[in-house]
Amino acid sequence: MNLRFSLKYRIAIIIFVLEAIMISAVLFYTLDQTEEATRIQFASSERAILEVMSGISHIALSTREYTQLQPYLDNLLGDSRIAQVMLVDARGIVVAGTRPESIGKFPAVFSGAVSIDESTQARRIWRSTEIRDPDRLLGVLAIEISDAALLAATSDARQLGIGIATAGMIIIAIVGLVAGQLLTRRLAIVTDTANRFAQGDTDLRTGIRGEDEMGDLGRTFDKMADSLQASNDEAKILINQLSEKNAELEQFAYTVSHDLKSPLVTVKGYVGLLKKDLQENNRGRIEEDFEHIMSATDTMAQLLEDLLELSRVGRVVNEPERISLSEPFAQAAKNLQIQMDRKGVRLVIQEQMPQVLVDRQRMTEVAQNLLENALKFGAEGNPPEIRISAGFKEDEVVCCVEDNGIGIEPEFQEQIFGLFNRLNHSYEGTGIGLALVKRIVEVHQGRIWVESPGRDAGASFCFSLPR
Repeated sequence: MNLRFSLKYRIAIIIFVLEAIMISAVLFYTLDQTEEATRIQFASSERAILEVMSGISHIALSTREYTQLQPYLDNLLGDSRIAQVMLVDARGIVVAGTRPESIGKFPAVFSGAVSIDESTQARRIWRSTEIRDPDRLLGVLAIEISDAALLAATSDARQLGIGIATAGMIIIAIVGLVAGQLLTRRLAIVTDTANRFAQGDTDLRTGIRGEDEMGDLGRTFDKMADSLQASNDEAKILINQLSEKNAELEQFAYTVSHDLKSPLVTVKGYVGLLKKDLQENNRGRIEEDFEHIMSATDTMAQLLEDLLELSRVGRVVNEPERISLSEPFAQAAKNLQIQMDRKGVRLVIQEQMPQVLVDRQRMTEVAQNLLENALKFGAEGNPPEIRISAGFKEDEVVCCVEDNGIGIEPEFQEQIFGLFNRLNHSYEGTGIGLALVKRIVEVHQGRIWVESPGRDAGASFCFSLPR
């Protein structure tokens, strides 16, 4: 009896040892695979950041305009892995970077360089990529990356693994043969899932639940898998966002360079005429030349001022306030009172319009730009009438500025919100006002559109904001 009883415990002990070994092997294999997957994910994210930022840096190096690049470099510091970023031109001089003191200097050796952070023992490694045109080197983009986040992630995973392994061994010792057989079957699920996960099937989960250690192991593995999947999804979103920003920046650079050339060409042309008129001592023409030159420089200054204001939207943010939409439109009407009196405008602003949570200053800019637009494009011979109203529509607040002006044909109604898009150049303006309005509304998670039956039928500019 005692022998059989003793043998039973011996079998239980053997099963305990075997199961403990199996748990440890599977757990540490899983942790090794998880660490490797984490390293691969971090490396892939680093390559993606270098690839996307090299495209943006290519534009900056080609145009030698580094002001627009600086916010992208500063935003990279939001990633805890990135310690420093610098852009070096073909001369070997730092032209942009996250440390102002290094700009304009020759950098220390950075490609492949490794340093150790004494406080965390984390390594800092320089990654770099060359930026080239087909026939020449434009410069080098270098990023100093810390592996502190990777060390923390792997350390936590190991500690968690040791805790789970210890708990599993205790449970197996108590439960015995039956529990051991159950755990073997469930461990096989974890093992298979870990292997397939390591091979790239990142959508796979164990599905193991329960209140025992195997249930904890299954949930922990699934949690780690979810975390890795989320990190991968976030990296893809970041890459897509950076790609969109890159395309937007390229279009912006092309448009700005094209439209800023126009006043420069005017200045250059009249400078040539001025030289000729000075030689001929034609004072009447000289005065005209100066007036044209001053007009072109004023246009250039207004373009630059509007572009600066557009660049501030989204970066310079005031504390949001809950206000009625009646307030910004009332302020805008007060600012434009002289122009409205001169044109005899009949303005109707709905009282007690719905309240929204907004940046008051930016929303006043929206109101003023829309009112100025309605004033500017009034129909000839008709007393200008402008009506402003707002109301709830499902989960949005919709506000409309309606006028009786020259109207907009349907085929042009999408174009007018683009940068520098002006349908009629006989009217004053830079073509940035509606682009600024669109940008501010979108930063507030809203949308903007125009409704008009066509020419000489008036227009209604509407925008929506979250309720």
